[in-house]
Amino acid sequence: MKTWALAIFTLRETLRTRTMIVGLAISFLYLAFVPVLNSSRSGPAVVGDMEMTIAAGRDFLGFALGGINFMGMMLAIFTTLGAIYSEVEKGTILAVVTKPIHRWQIIFGKWLGHAMLMGGYVMVMGLVLWITVSIGTGTVLWRFIPAILLVCLNVLAMVSITLFFSSFMPVISNAIFVFMLFIFSSNLRIINAIGQTSDNIFIITIANGLRMLLPVSEVSDLANLSLLGKIRAAEQVGAELDTFAPRIWTFGYEILYIGGAVFLATLVFRRKDLR
Repeated sequence: MKTWALAIFTLRETLRTRTMIVGLAISFLYLAFVPVLNSSRSGPAVVGDMEMTIAAGRDFLGFALGGINFMGMMLAIFTTLGAIYSEVEKGTILAVVTKPIHRWQIIFGKWLGHAMLMGGYVMVMGLVLWITVSIGTGTVLWRFIPAILLVCLNVLAMVSITLFFSSFMPVISNAIFVFMLFIFSSNLRIINAIGQTSDNIFIITIANGLRMLLPVSEVSDLANLSLLGKIRAAEQVGAELDTFAPRIWTFGYEILYIGGAVFLATLVFRRKDLR
């Protein structure tokens, strides 16, 4: 009950921050203008044969899904950066720790609050787009459901890893480290391509191993794959997926990754001197 109360408090406080307000404003603009941004990609297929109309709707959702995934992860990072460290620095965390509540409950409560907010954000954004496309095509594109759930998982992963670093890193250092990790993991396909081109098994092995550091990029590909299919997904990312194909079990690994990050955050926070 105490954990739930802290989660609701965290959700409300985060919702009122400038970062969240600006993020929501950008999101509304995105929902308004994404059809215009995508018009050049889907124009010839939106009229005529029903199969072509459905295919165009699926392509549009694939295009929009990438934007939701990126905005969700960025918003998750920015809203979670100071979740622990800033409150310890300011001393506001003492108002919580002096109450009869365990430190692991504080971490889990804060994580749950951020997770509910960001998960709800992604689901609402996805639902709006899904309903719009379903009405436009005259059919329900059920393949969007697993895709948006995978995007939700990505957002929760970014909340978790940022919260973990927030348990011992200042806001600026946390931001730099998380963004570097995100950019690095998003470009592993380039390293793998170099290994494939040079036929260097050592580089290929390193690229495949480093995919475990932050699986959000691979899960993004998995979401695209589940929505569009292999050929269309490959066309959207501009490369064949065979050389660095998303592994089906990655979403399970990301769930364990989320749990591991939250668990490590509790261990660090339990040993932290708050005086």
